[in-house]
Amino acid sequence: MKSVPLLLSSIFCSTLLLSACDTGKQPEHFDELATQGVHSLCINHNGSFAFAGSIHHGGSLWRLQPFDRLYNWNHQEGKNSSIVSCDFSPEGNFVATTDNRTIALWNSRTGEAIWLWNAPGDIHDISLSNNGQYALLAMSDYTATLFDIKNGGIKRTLRHDGSVYDVSIDHQGLFAASASDDSSVRIWNLQSGKEIQRLEHSNQVRSAEISPDGKTVFTSALGETGKLWNTQSGKLISEFPNKSGFYNAVRFDKSGQQLLTGSSAGKIQLWDVNTAQLKDTWQAIPKNEWISSSVMIEDVAFAKQGYLASGSNGRIFYLK
Repeated sequence: MKSVPLLLSSIFCSTLLLSACDTGKQPEHFDELATQGVHSLCINHNGSFAFAGSIHHGGSLWRLQPFDRLYNWNHQEGKNSSIVSCDFSPEGNFVATTDNRTIALWNSRTGEAIWLWNAPGDIHDISLSNNGQYALLAMSDYTATLFDIKNGGIKRTLRHDGSVYDVSIDHQGLFAASASDDSSVRIWNLQSGKEIQRLEHSNQVRSAEISPDGKTVFTSALGETGKLWNTQSGKLISEFPNKSGFYNAVRFDKSGQQLLTGSSAGKIQLWDVNTAQLKDTWQAIPKNEWISSSVMIEDVAFAKQGYLASGSNGRIFYLK
């Protein structure tokens, strides 16, 4: 009588393995930064550090190689903050973190808190400029707000017709992209505050990642392909197919020739920017297949040896 359950169990396990093979390679290994999952988990630009906004244990900065927890960061002393978004400055010296209504700037080398500010509304996302000078905030009040995070005060208010979900600044701090519930991505000149382009979609847009040089932007709306646009002309350059979910995490390499994406369904993909050809695919590993078969990818990064992805289950995945 016991042979039937064992046989069913073997078939079930084989099915899971075949399913994993169909969706992509498994990561080489992973490190766990938060056992009960995260509100946010971002990686610096060279893949050497990560910040985790744990669901139950507040914020923490980690060195990835060798793996070590360096600092605990929270917005109130003695309390664990629910940190919903985070970003490293391009050169890596600063980290910005937000809960729903406050913004903090940290020195990633010393662990020191630089400033803590109250935000003008609910925050969905943050993008930090070079040397941690400015933070662009994706706001529920229909704006992308450029905030002077070192001195305080709003520098620019960039308006949409719906909640803003995602923001991105180029490495020079000259141009920015904002993705909104109003089915558009808008490209901005941060020096003048003027809208350069409006990129229309047919559904709410969940991500917009501008390239390091500001010349292109990758966007992802619900139920649509990923799209690469020229930021100056507003022309669509190429499309990137997506069979499930949306692209929640996007990163260009330094040259702008490669693109790493992470989806809401746990898929990580490497693309050639010039041809939009898929070069490699991985699938993030969930903690419990019985509860959920997928992991939201929170961030991706190019590292010295391979690639990295962070998951909503609190794991950093190492990919080759």
